[in-house]
Amino acid sequence: MRYPEPRLVDLGVAVEQQIEVERPRTLRGDVLAVPAEAELDGEQPLEQLLRRQLRLEGRGAVEEAGLVDVPDRLRVVEAGDCNDLDARLGRERIERREQRLLTVAEVRSEGDVGAGHGARLPLRWTAVTLRLAIVLAAAVAALGVAGTAVAATGRITDDPLQGQEWWLHDVGADQAAPPGPGIPLVIVDSGLDVATPEFAGRPNVTLLNSQTVFGPEEWHGTVVASVAAAPVNGIGIVGIYPQAALEIWDASPVSNVATLSAAVGIETAAQHCPAVISLSFGSRDPSPQITQAIDDAQHHGCLVVASAGNDGLRGSPVSYPAAQAHVLTVAATDENDTVADFSTAAPTNDLAAPGTGIIGAVPLARDPTGFTTTPVDGTSFSAPIVSAAAAWIWTVRPSLDWTQLFALLRSSARDVGPVGYDPETGFGILDIPAALAAPTPPSDPLEPNDDVNEVKPGGLFSDGTAAITTAAKPSVRIAGSLDANEDPRDLYRIWVPAHQVVRVSVGAGGETAARIWGPQTVSVGEGVAARRRDLKGTSMSGGNRGSAAYVEVLPTGKSVRPSYVLTVKASRS
Repeated sequence: MRYPEPRLVDLGVAVEQQIEVERPRTLRGDVLAVPAEAELDGEQPLEQLLRRQLRLEGRGAVEEAGLVDVPDRLRVVEAGDCNDLDARLGRERIERREQRLLTVAEVRSEGDVGAGHGARLPLRWTAVTLRLAIVLAAAVAALGVAGTAVAATGRITDDPLQGQEWWLHDVGADQAAPPGPGIPLVIVDSGLDVATPEFAGRPNVTLLNSQTVFGPEEWHGTVVASVAAAPVNGIGIVGIYPQAALEIWDASPVSNVATLSAAVGIETAAQHCPAVISLSFGSRDPSPQITQAIDDAQHHGCLVVASAGNDGLRGSPVSYPAAQAHVLTVAATDENDTVADFSTAAPTNDLAAPGTGIIGAVPLARDPTGFTTTPVDGTSFSAPIVSAAAAWIWTVRPSLDWTQLFALLRSSARDVGPVGYDPETGFGILDIPAALAAPTPPSDPLEPNDDVNEVKPGGLFSDGTAAITTAAKPSVRIAGSLDANEDPRDLYRIWVPAHQVVRVSVGAGGETAARIWGPQTVSVGEGVAARRRDLKGTSMSGGNRGSAAYVEVLPTGKSVRPSYVLTVKASRS
């Protein structure tokens, strides 16, 4: 049966009783509050449209894609309280047929807004009139009438709503010049409406599969994409990384196989690593398909970023894929650098980024103007801010591997709240200039390598991971690091030569320990009987023929994030 909890957005419940709500607020001066998320009527006057362009309606819903239970135990990807998903593409995704890469250059939007894109604009809403409305909105916003918006102090563009993007300055995106297209930014979410004014004609967009944006809840992915990578085009907002090489996978249309679709999207991105993969959805139970797809992406050199979740007022239950090892997990903060009350607090949180009062592009089916009518809140929007920044930094610093980029983003974060790490904001708020200038951290090689199935050939990966010792090179030293939540152990394949004994040790300090597992080991978590057979301690003999084995490095509990130098040394028995 389905998850026994209410929909993420319930318009009939007070804000104190739920996280994701549509709510009006009292405005300053003589401006009247308007109902939250009121639909744009075709006969509304220009003044009402201007109010929408100015975003004077107040805070909007916390919108987080979610995964919920269904009877067959598959996970269903939903954006918000999605209940109108299209089943047309199911067979295509289940069979995992090869997808044709469709670039925006191949997409042609019609001159008029056609059926399925919501109400047509009346004839008096010409392009000139709309453009005038946007320009007037920008002028009023510049005079400080647009509520709590904070004007960015750099990156001056003609995009009229940039002054309301307080998050640009908060993460330092306005203090450095973003590069041209480079490391791809892959968003796995609901579809992107390439006909919306913000994305029509945007170069460097690749649609990895067919996109659907006509359902009442299929707007989430367009907002996420715009916050990350809206171009400098004189329209609407500016994304964190405006010229990003943007790739979109639509995982939303098919309700009963959406988890499989999301997994296929991640696997598709993994074929083109290095890349940054942005995920703004979550579930209280891990999906085996998504877990394996993320492992595969990391194995091939991609960085995976996920939103922490919007359950901060519900006790912060564990959320996946945010809680999965090696996933860069992002919480939400507000204009005052305070963690948002809805943001899930967890020991797996790595960073925080703005996630309240977010404006962005939406499909024309959601609103004929192509923009949000009220700001929205959610960690769904914090994750793409970090993802876009990660792609920017990686493009500028291409010699980094994904483990170094992961460490760099954490170590350069701007600390807020309690001094040092905390489960609400992780290591702090994303700081793009600091990350661009920070020294290169050491690599954590061969990740993911948490268990036998990840390192043994023919296991999770056909090639496994390379053995760190061989018959020709029986001894080695290798540096690495652990993290109690992100990287709880490292496992390495080794070769124990015939008639020799291999001994393992780690550097002094007692923060880590090393031990050898024999060739029959299935998992370091195996039962007592198998453990008696397989666990060898700190030394192992190769016998008359030599043998494969595994070295495990694990923390002792003296440090949450210890570093180590592992020594594997072979000698005559």
